[in-house]
Amino acid sequence: MKKIIALVVCMIFVLATFCGCADETTKNKVYKEKVSLEESDVDLETDVIDSRKLIKEISLSVETKDYDNYIANIRKNVTSSGGYIESSNEFTDDDFRSFTATIRVPVGETDSFTEFASKGVIVTERSESVEDVTEQYVDIEARIKVYEAEEESLLEIMKQADNVTDVISVEERIAAVRAQIESYTAQLKSLENQTDYCTINLDVVEVEREVENEGYWSSIWNNIVEGFEDVGDALVTLFALFLSIIPYLLVPGVATIVTLVIIRYFKKKKNSNKKQ
Repeated sequence: MKKIIALVVCMIFVLATFCGCADETTKNKVYKEKVSLEESDVDLETDVIDSRKLIKEISLSVETKDYDNYIANIRKNVTSSGGYIESSNEFTDDDFRSFTATIRVPVGETDSFTEFASKGVIVTERSESVEDVTEQYVDIEARIKVYEAEEESLLEIMKQADNVTDVISVEERIAAVRAQIESYTAQLKSLENQTDYCTINLDVVEVEREVENEGYWSSIWNNIVEGFEDVGDALVTLFALFLSIIPYLLVPGVATIVTLVIIRYFKKKKNSNKKQ
């Protein structure tokens, strides 16, 4: 009897131990599945964030003394980044020069390019904007799929059409559907271009250029030359003024000469009559 009781106790103990292990295994399995689901949710969320379609635009205004080298280096960096200059404009004056450009660079190169463009210069202004066009992009994709499905259905109907009127009607609808597909495809490509490339509006202004200090005698000579240049400019101005007033002096001068000639003529005639 005691042996039986001992055997039963041992079996109960073994079963309890087995059940505990099984329960622990089940808990671990459930835990692992829960963690796996959580990680899956995180991955999905990351994929959603990465798949967003964003239009990024940056405006950057800088000042530089080394204008020529800076512009040349910007052009080189745009090319090496796989981008391009969409438009540019350069203004030159006696005191300063300025350069404005709309630059497109791949989104992945945006940070490195803006960092390069900000080195060795004074950044006077920087602004950044981001537009999320994901919904618009998804909507256009959905519309394309709908029209493509309609096109396939119309092609099947075309095969079954048994009279000219039906064929013409279906062909007209197919042409309209294809036009819509092409239009939405063009919009999709435009959005892809805007989201794949970042637009950077760069504004460069040249500040006072660095010049070498002049020597004492060189400074005196430059002042003398500038003095003669000023005198020459004054003489030219006076001569131009004289030429400009000649028409105003010409008419009174001619009238005076004519008057004197007439008076002299009548005096001679009068003296001649007296002698006779």
